[in-house]
Amino acid sequence: MAAGQIYKGKMVRISLGGKTLFHATESSISITTTLESIATKDTNGKVQIPSNYEWSASLSALVADKGADNTTQYGFTELVALQLANTELDFEFTTDTTGDFVFSGKVFINQADITASTENSASGSFSFTGNGDLTQAVVS
Repeated sequence: MAAGQIYKGKMVRISLGGKTLFHATESSISITTTLESIATKDTNGKVQIPSNYEWSASLSALVADKGADNTTQYGFTELVALQLANTELDFEFTTDTTGDFVFSGKVFINQADITASTENSASGSFSFTGNGDLTQAVVS
């Protein structure tokens, strides 16, 4: 991506095992670093020392069945089945465009929600918990 150019949200997607979720509407990643607070008789305040980190991600979508010939995407219920089977998945958060960022690692699906209100399409979301390291690279 050219310097100063803003990433379009529509282009940034989560993929799991190389597949995206059919009719995804929103995706996010969160990285939290644990900070150890240290105060001694020789400090005037607390000193923060970074420690380990944990990471998670989320994905929202319309609830829809994909066509049988669609082998590049998951249907909503397919991801629920993977959650129920306690399947660890390869994770990527990227535009998949050469030169753009890619965050990758392993995840478990730890929550699935489906909402079906009267005057809207059924929608749902998934939450993922990172299992191990999150790596950052550039798509080549």
